[in-house]
Parts: sequence; structure tokens; C-alpha cells
Amino acid sequence: MALNTKRLRELSILAIAVMLVQIGLSKWVYPAFGKSTQQLFAITPAGAVTSPTIGNKILGYLSGIIPFDLGSFGGWISIFIGALVLLIVGYWAYEQKWAWKGKSMTQRLFAILAYGSIALYAALLVLKFDSVAALGIPLAIGVAINYFIIAFVVTSLAKLPTFKFLRI
Repeated sequence: MALNTKRLRELSILAIAVMLVQIGLSKWVYPAFGKSTQQLFAITPAGAVTSPTIGNKILGYLSGIIPFDLGSFGGWISIFIGALVLLIVGYWAYEQKWAWKGKSMTQRLFAILAYGSIALYAALLVLKFDSVAALGIPLAIGVAINYFIIAFVVTSLAKLPTFKFLRI
């Protein structure tokens, strides 16, 4: 994969869209169902997620937890960096011959998000971040549901003429 300037710009724009959808889900949609995102997709102890380290912010993003005030510029930057790194790593894995490609735009974005999160989660496990829990079936199911919803919303927007720049 050649990560040229054009591809990096496209992934950056996609990272912003994914980040905004995740924040919307975390702050307004999931609570409307009477559940907090932490209860649905938490993979870290509550105290670790509010930690200022970028590793814990990425972990929070992977699990669907956005525990910051919407007015916090540092929180926005941390989540954007986490989303961008996840998409870059996921796109690299997606371009490999062994990777499942998906047939629709939603499946392609889901695959990129899944590959990126698997690689980043494995890296964080190897680096032994204290807040990383062991991978389990409930975690995998929760993250998969979360990413499918994100992929569905972002690709639904991408089908509109105004948001065609989100197409992958």
C-alpha cells in the first residue's frame, strides 16, 4: 500500500466522519436505549478511560467510550488521532491479499475498522497497557456491533451527493 498524500487526506476526512458518528452514538443514541456506551462496549476499567494517555484514549475509542466533554479540544484531537491511526492500520491490512474485502461500501468500511482495531488492540496487549482487558467474546461482539453501526451510518451518508467524499 502506498500511503500517498491523497489517500492520507481521504482517510483523515473519513476519520473525522467516523469520529463524529461514534461521538453521536456514544452521547445521544445509545443512552436513548437506556444503556450507556460503557455498559455495552467497555473493555477497560472506568478510571483508565479518563486517563490522559493517548493509549487509553485509543482504547476508549476502540470500545466505543467517548468520556470527554465536547468542549475539550485535547479530547477531540486524541479521538481524531485514534480514529486516523485505526483507519491507516486497517486500510493497510485491507489491502493485503489475505484480507476479506467485502462486497458493499458498508462491508468495506466495516472490514477496515475491524482490521485496524484488531491490530491496535493486539499492539496494546503486547505493549502491556495496564488497562487492557483480555479479549473475550462479549468484547468482540460489542465492538463488531458498534463498528457495523458506524460503517452503516457513514456509508449511508456517503451515498448522498453532498457527502460523496466519504466513499471508499
